[in-house]
Formats: sequence, structure tokens, C-alpha cells
Amino acid sequence: MKKGKKQMGVFKIIFKLFCRVHKEYKYIYILMFILTLSAGILPIVSLYLSEIIIDKITNVNDTKEIINIIIILCSIGIVLGFFKIMTSNMVSFRFLDVRMKEFVKVNNLTQTIDYKYLEDPNFKNKFNASLNVLNGDDIGFCGVLYNISKVLPLILSTIILSVIVGFFNIYVVIVCLISTAIVTIVNKSLAKYISQQKEKRAKAIRQGNYFFGIASDFSYGKDIRLYDLSNKLKNDYHKKNTNLYNVIKNINDKKFKYALFEIFYLLIEDSVAYYFIIKSYFEEEISLGNVSLIILSITLMTQCLKDITDKFTSIIKDAKNCQLYFEILDDKSLYTKKGNLKALDKNINLEIEFKNVSFKYPNTTKWILKNFYFKIPSGQKLAIVGLNGAGKSTIIKLLTGLYDVNEGEILINIININEFKREELTKMFSVVYQDINIYPATILENVIGLDTNIEHIKRAKLCLDSVGLKDKIDSLPLKYDTPLLKVIEETGVELSGGENQKVCIARALYKDGNMVILDEPTSALDALAEASIYQSFSNLVNNKTAIYISHRLSSTKFCDKIALFDNDGLKEYGSHEELMNLKGKYYDMFLTQGKYYHEEVTKNEE
Repeated sequence: MKKGKKQMGVFKIIFKLFCRVHKEYKYIYILMFILTLSAGILPIVSLYLSEIIIDKITNVNDTKEIINIIIILCSIGIVLGFFKIMTSNMVSFRFLDVRMKEFVKVNNLTQTIDYKYLEDPNFKNKFNASLNVLNGDDIGFCGVLYNISKVLPLILSTIILSVIVGFFNIYVVIVCLISTAIVTIVNKSLAKYISQQKEKRAKAIRQGNYFFGIASDFSYGKDIRLYDLSNKLKNDYHKKNTNLYNVIKNINDKKFKYALFEIFYLLIEDSVAYYFIIKSYFEEEISLGNVSLIILSITLMTQCLKDITDKFTSIIKDAKNCQLYFEILDDKSLYTKKGNLKALDKNINLEIEFKNVSFKYPNTTKWILKNFYFKIPSGQKLAIVGLNGAGKSTIIKLLTGLYDVNEGEILINIININEFKREELTKMFSVVYQDINIYPATILENVIGLDTNIEHIKRAKLCLDSVGLKDKIDSLPLKYDTPLLKVIEETGVELSGGENQKVCIARALYKDGNMVILDEPTSALDALAEASIYQSFSNLVNNKTAIYISHRLSSTKFCDKIALFDNDGLKEYGSHEELMNLKGKYYDMFLTQGKYYHEEVTKNEE
């Protein structure tokens, strides 16, 4: 994200929020106008009802007149109350609906922004903090909208009450307004402080949740018990929660001090008001009914002014919280502009060329690749092997457009990859990553998604069968329609790590991209099973250009070329026979791993 960007003001944020609501519901302002009138006038009716009853009781004995007045005022109150409840519910529902639709925009953002931000801890902290504005009906996004719908009737009530009290004594109104202004300024300062602490709070929550998640995740159970990690996790969790506690404590300490200051000014305000009322009554300037009306009006006006202050404070706080949300959603720098070319036809094999490519990850100084040249001819099957951190997976991230190179260029069939649309570029690659992701859906849906085309379903089943899952699937009650994972469905099936990897490989086969990439997806399989998968996978992809990445050398013998990487980049390149004859690092690795494979086979045979 760009630094030093001019911040949006509160009014601009509120304007953006209501533009979103108005876009979905054109008549929202009519509803809010009716709500303001009905909710703003309703309490005034109650005040006059009290005054009239007291005056009538003390001055006349006409019960019928009193009853008629009560009926009229109560009828007005009922009508106003009906419109208040009806419009309030309608407005609230529309605000909620708009908030729900914001999640679609957030989802679109996470799917389309540059991938580098998804691996950036600083961005993730800001992003998670920004999402807090969508976490409830009374905070953030909806908090601004709800509080404005509530503050407008309060403002109308306050104006009417100010007129009523002003006819009695203008000084009381002035004192109330001054007191409210001072409290508003103080609360605005508090809101600013709370806003400044939101990123610290979000970071502390994220870190605490991480350690809590590990401690409560069953998949970590064996390691925690066997290696006695329980105390370590508890200690880390306690430290992060202490950070969160300190942030919250500092905020609450500020709130307490400001609350005392607010009470002090309200006491001054009430003292001035009651002095003038008592003085006027004993000087017979006002009746007992007037006393009731003025006292209730001052009390209600004071409460309205306090509520307005609180609502405005909440509006300012929530609007400032929304600021980060809008900045992220509107930040064009999160999206690198790409070209307009469509994906090459599926029948066209890819030729890949890295020309003088240099790359380092954002916010780091270490070059993963430096002046790197590499070429994969069309139709070639290439095995990439080597040490951790040598840049094997980085090459795949660059090739598939997840990251952009710092220097040089990557060509696909002599076309710079930046000339392709982002979504069109990804269509050309069928990739199985080392991080296996299984979704809480059926086995078939994990491969094909929601596609209901009969021919596509048949092809997806063939892909699942071809990776060796047919026997497993046939043993399940619902076959291909068996739900996976228990996150959504209690009857979901938990496959083994190797079976999950096979599902992901079937997914890549089904996609049928121009080029196939296996980025160490078989780590949960033994060496012999891995070799079998690679061999069958190689047969299934036919003549497509393919890359196989692995620590182990199971994939190398059936590949056309082998590229061995170490921390200095590309170390050795050639066919299996050529590298064996070279008797370099590949030769040593192959002999060493071959010895272990032989011992493993011998043990299994025994």
C-alpha cells in the first residue's frame, strides 16, 4: 500500500456509506425522514401530556375535557410510535443487507489483489483490523449508519426542547449547549485515541489467536504431548494476551477519566437549570404544569444532548475505523496492471524462458534469483530438485504470476507474461502445490466445483480414478458425492494425507492447463508411492510441458531434463544420464537417496 496517502475525512466516509445504501435502496432517505419526524416528535407529545394533565387537575374539575385531551395526545403518540417502529425496522434491515453485500466486495478483493500482499504480515494486520467494521450491526460500517438514523430524531427533539426551554430562560439553553460542546470535544479526543490503538489491538488479537489455535488444534496434539510444548504455548499465549490486556486497559483508563470530566459538567448544567426553575415558580412566573414541562424538557434535552454527544462520538470513532477499510478497498496500488491478452489455446504447448530475472521478496534484502536465465522448451518434462531455500517454489510463483520479477522478464512462447490478463495467465497452468487444500465439499466438487455438465462430471471421475482413488471412493457410502471434512458436515470423511494429495492432483488433471506443475505435492507419500504417482501423472499429461519439483529424486528418471538448484542458483542442468556422468552434486544425491530407497525396500520385503 502507498504511504503518506491523504486521509479521508469523517464526512467523506459518511457520504461513501450512504452512497452504498442509496445505490441499493433509492428511497432510504424517505424512510429516514419519516423515522426522524416520528421518533423526534414522540417524546414531546409525552411532555405536553404531563403538563396539560397537571394544569387541568389543579385548575378545573372537568374530567371529560381531561379525558378528551388524553385520548387525542395518546392517539397521536400511538400513530407516531407505529411509524417509528415500522421505519426503524425497515431502515435497520436495509443497513444490514448492505453490510452483508460488503463481504462480497471483500471476497473479490482477496481474490484479485496482488498475491504478495496475502503473504505480507503488515498488510494482513491492517486488513484484519479493517474487517472489524463489518463484524456487527452496532459497530463500524453499520454503526455509523445506525447511529445517524438515531441521532437525527435526537437532534429534532433537541431543537424543539430548546425552543420550549428557551421561552422559559435562554441562559439554561446556553449552559446546556456549552456543556455539551465541551463534552463533545473531550469525547472526540477519546475517539481519536481509541482509533490510534486499533492496529495494536488487532495485532495482539491475531497473535493471541494464533497460539490459542495451535493449542486447541487436534492436529498438533501429538507434537505438543511428545515434546512437552504445552508450557511453551501457554507462556506464548499469556504474553500475547498480556499485550492485548495492556492495550484494552489503557483505553479503559482513558474512558474512566473522561467520564468523570463529563459528570462534572453535567452537574453544573443541572444546578443552573434548577435554580432558575425554583426561582420562577416561587415568583409565580410559571404554573405547576409549566414546572413539570420545563423540568422534564430540561431533563430530556440534557439526555438528548448527551445521547447526541455519544452518538457523534461513536459515529466519529466508527467512521475513522471505516477509513482504513475504504482505503484498502479503494487502493489501486494493490493491483498491478496487466495486459489484455487471453490464454493460449489449450492445445498449444508452452515454451518458458526466464531472461536475466532477478527477484527478492517484498520487504527483504536477500536476492532469491539474480540475473537468472533459464529455458524450458515446448513439451519438455523438467525435474527441479535441490535444497530448501534455493528458489525452486519461487520460480513457480513467478511463472504463474503470483509475484512480479524485480528485473528481467519471463516469456511464454516469446510473449512477456505481463501482457496476459491475470486470470487468463492462470488458466494456462495446472498446479499442485506442496500445501494441500481440501474444501468442505464432496469429493467430486473438490475437483470440478459446481459444474453440473454430465461430460465434465465423467471426466472428473476419470481423473480421480487415474490417480489411484477408485478403490477408496468405491468403499464410501456416497461414492463420489461423499462430503469431505467435518467442518460443515458431521458425516464428512477425513481422508489420509496421501489421499488428499491425490484429490489435488486429480483437480490439476481435470483443469487440463497448457502446462502442468507439481510443486512437491507428494510429501505425505513414501518414496516408492511418490515415484509411482509421478510416473502415472507423467503418462496422463501426455506431451504437455511439465515441471516436477521435489526434494527426492523420484521424478527425475522419466523427465527429459533435470535442473539442480542450491543457494547460489542453478547448479547443474541436463538429463539423468548426463548428470550422473558429471558425477557432481546430483550424482551424490541420487546415490545417497538410492541407498535409502534400497534399504526401505529390503525392510519391506523382510
